[in-house]
Amino acid sequence: MPKTLKEIGKELNISRFTVSRVLKGSKDVSDETRKKILQYLKNNPYYPNANANRLYSGNVNVIGLIFTGKASVIFESYVQQIIEGVSEVARKKDFYLMLFMQDEFDYRECYSFYMSKQMGGFILPGVDRNKLTEIKRLAKENIPLAIVCSRLDNICSFDCDNVKGGYLATKHLIDNGRKRIAYLHGHKGWIDAEDRFKGYKKALKEEKIKLNIDYVKYNYGARDSGFEEKATRELLKLKKPPDAIFTATDNMALVVLKTLQKNKIRIPKDIALVGFDDIPLVQAVSPTLTTIRQPIGQMAKEATLNVINMINNKKVKGLTFFKPELIIRESS
Repeated sequence: MPKTLKEIGKELNISRFTVSRVLKGSKDVSDETRKKILQYLKNNPYYPNANANRLYSGNVNVIGLIFTGKASVIFESYVQQIIEGVSEVARKKDFYLMLFMQDEFDYRECYSFYMSKQMGGFILPGVDRNKLTEIKRLAKENIPLAIVCSRLDNICSFDCDNVKGGYLATKHLIDNGRKRIAYLHGHKGWIDAEDRFKGYKKALKEEKIKLNIDYVKYNYGARDSGFEEKATRELLKLKKPPDAIFTATDNMALVVLKTLQKNKIRIPKDIALVGFDDIPLVQAVSPTLTTIRQPIGQMAKEATLNVINMINNKKVKGLTFFKPELIIRESS
């Protein structure tokens, strides 16, 4: 059984506070006493009580990384990149990471974790605007938190410049002679998709191409309702079908690609296709997918540093945008 500081001090006939100072590297201990304690600890390792240390210091070196939605999301590439980025910084800063899922963002659970000193702060990936009120409640309580891969006004956020990304994707299609460009948006209220839509419209306006609302598709059903296939079939039935499709994510684009191929549509000769994210799978399909790459890992790292700085009462950043990159492949 590991010994407590009190038990170590009793065996050495030294105050437990002196033992504690040696463990923390304090110089306010005589060389003789320090040597005696360190020699004892070689054969009797001490494991500090993390909960006691949190209560004593007031800081909790645990970050909660919260994903909302179905548990299967954990296998998506962007989620893996977020976990890797957060974990790398947490390890370097001697912080621990607690990963957990919520069906929907739960303010009460997060507040309980923080107040019970189980977590010192939170990183929230991919939130949407309908959770703004609850997230603001956490921020109002001065609870350290940061949003990654999304953004909310007046909340510390680290996101890709999605307006720029949407513009790059659409401009690339226009520059390749496409004039009838469709956009698969997904759910309304999805902040990143809305920003990519703004970039799409900006590129059309710049080239004096009139926005055709028939080419813009929203998902009004469940997330697994087969929206992408249905939207693609609707686009193909139009009197003037699109000659290009830009989707808000690569996962959406992959379904579109499969649907187009089922309908004997040649890609990119008949319809060009561009996605967003640059997940690994887009290089395994034929044709390989043109996409917009966003630095997800770097965003996650910066968000983690910010939360740690909040916990340690250091200077923090506000809204930070990261540069997207157009990756041209066979589909366009």
